[in-house]
Amino acid sequence: MSKAERNIKKGGSKPYVSLAVRIPAIVAVAVFVVVAIICVAFGYLTFRNVDSMAQDQMRNIAGQNVLTVQKYMSGMNIYADALGNSILNYETLGREEGEKAIIAELTEAVKSGKIFSAYFAFEPNGLFPDTPQGLSYYVYPSGSDINTDIYNDYDVYSTEDYYAPTKESLKTHVTAPYAYELTDGSIVQLITLSTPIIKKDTFIGVANCDMLVETLGKLQYTDGGYDSNYMTLSDKENTYIAHTADPKSVGDKAGFSMAKTEKTLSGETFINSVHDFIGDASSFAIFTPVTLEGSDLGWVLTDIVHKKELYAELYRSLAIVAVIGVVGIVFLVLISAAIVRRALSPIKPLMGIADNVGSFNLSVEHSNYNYPNNELGDLAKIFLKMEDNLRIIIKDMDQVLAYMADGDFTKTSSCSDKYVGDMKSTLDSINKIRSILGNSLKAINASSAKVANNSNQISAGAQTLAQGATEQAGSVQELSATINTVNEEVKGNAQNAERASEIAMKTQEAIEISNQEMHKLTSSMDAIEEASNKIQDVISIIDNIAFQTNILSLNAAIEAARAGQAGKGFAVVADEVGNLAKRSQEAAQSTSDLIQMVTEAVNNGKIITDDTAEALKTVSGYADETNNMIKQISAASVKQAESLNQISIGVGQISEVIQNNSSTSEESAAASIELANEANRLHELVEPFKLP
Repeated sequence: MSKAERNIKKGGSKPYVSLAVRIPAIVAVAVFVVVAIICVAFGYLTFRNVDSMAQDQMRNIAGQNVLTVQKYMSGMNIYADALGNSILNYETLGREEGEKAIIAELTEAVKSGKIFSAYFAFEPNGLFPDTPQGLSYYVYPSGSDINTDIYNDYDVYSTEDYYAPTKESLKTHVTAPYAYELTDGSIVQLITLSTPIIKKDTFIGVANCDMLVETLGKLQYTDGGYDSNYMTLSDKENTYIAHTADPKSVGDKAGFSMAKTEKTLSGETFINSVHDFIGDASSFAIFTPVTLEGSDLGWVLTDIVHKKELYAELYRSLAIVAVIGVVGIVFLVLISAAIVRRALSPIKPLMGIADNVGSFNLSVEHSNYNYPNNELGDLAKIFLKMEDNLRIIIKDMDQVLAYMADGDFTKTSSCSDKYVGDMKSTLDSINKIRSILGNSLKAINASSAKVANNSNQISAGAQTLAQGATEQAGSVQELSATINTVNEEVKGNAQNAERASEIAMKTQEAIEISNQEMHKLTSSMDAIEEASNKIQDVISIIDNIAFQTNILSLNAAIEAARAGQAGKGFAVVADEVGNLAKRSQEAAQSTSDLIQMVTEAVNNGKIITDDTAEALKTVSGYADETNNMIKQISAASVKQAESLNQISIGVGQISEVIQNNSSTSEESAAASIELANEANRLHELVEPFKLP
């Protein structure tokens, strides 16, 4: 089978999708990819535009809300400035009238509702003389009444946040939110706007307007039309002072980091993506600084809008584009499917023709086939022409092969002109096969006779070879038995050598032990000799003492004789001492003689021990050498046994080969006879063929 046929067979076993389906599908995929790219590009550009517009709108909302806060705080600042400027008009009225005017003005300011409470505080002797402890007026609501507190407590308010920073900077100071307990026990959260009172370029006090923190959360802020929008205000300490969505969080720490507060207070406006925990949604937050000219006001205004609401219009636009794209793709697929199906309608009959040709079903008529006037019609005509030519060629090939099957190799093709192109080589191959088969049969006929003759000769030689192999097998078996006997004897010698080696090793060990004991005996002899020498020295000392004692006894006897009768008793003692010294000297001499004899005996024993140890050492060397030689004999015996075993195995293998040769020779003889018979049979089969 050719490579092309294998590929066709392999591809034909798989299910396929018709062109009427595949082409519209490819068009649909291409259109889908193009539309998807357009939609993605449109969505990206739209998103960027909408995102930019949304951020601009958030900046606009934040800017308007900042202006709302600034407008309110600016009004408070103007109001505080007016109060501060008016105080200078009351200075000339005297303290009594001036205080009435001050209290009246502060009371009116509180009643107006613009501020929660009002407060004046002055330096010592700053407004009126004889006020060395300062002077302060505080007007505040208490239920439906307006109360006034007047204190001379400069040491208290001079360090407070609503006084000291204003005095130091000489500009309006806005305090952080703080809790204030009213006389009725209620607590309110306040922010104080403290304005300096300047008289002839000298600071004399402050005019303070106190406002409720909750007022900042009730200002008219804009939300830009976003339902999710809410606004927060936080101070420099990152504490909420207004929260339009959660007023209860006023006074708590803001939900963003101090770093964002510091960044905003540096004058930067920026937008961050945040998670709104109130609405539980991803949101945008814009951070904007709130300042007031001429004051140290520094707040952060934050506007938060949910992304879902901010991009709602974008999502609607993208949904519309997606729907239009899907509808367009479906429309294009349906149109292309209809066009392609109509254009490919002639393919089905053409596939029937091709299928008949492919399965060599060439007897079907196609006279009613309507040829389309296009490439498919030309292709159908080519298939029909190919079908006719194949029908003629196959019929001719069938006829030639039928002659060959009947044993006639003399017939050739009757329409060789139809074999054109690649089919020409097919005709040549058939003719070549016919010629080769004819010549082969001739050669087979001639060879069969030779095979029959040679088979008879091979059979005779094989029988002779089988007889010789049988004789060789007997000789080899005798040799194998002899080798086995020698092998057993060598194994016995090896075992005896191993036993002798073990005995020699034990003998050597015994000699080594004896040698060690002799060394110990020698050491003992040396110790005895050394002790004898020491005893000899002691005896010499005793002998010397006895000699000296004897001399002393003689001297004592002489002195006793001189003493006369008075020295008789002393003479007896001296005589006994002399006798004792003499006996000691004799005993020492006897002991010395005995020790001398022992020393000589020990020396003789040491010489004998040394000779015995040397002899044992020599015997140990001979025993070691004997053991080594026995080991070599044992190892050689083992190697001989192994070699004889290998020889025995080899002889066994030779015996098996000889037996196999004998069997093979007998089988060859039988096969040669059978081959001769088959050669004769082959000659009988080839003889009927008609050969060129």
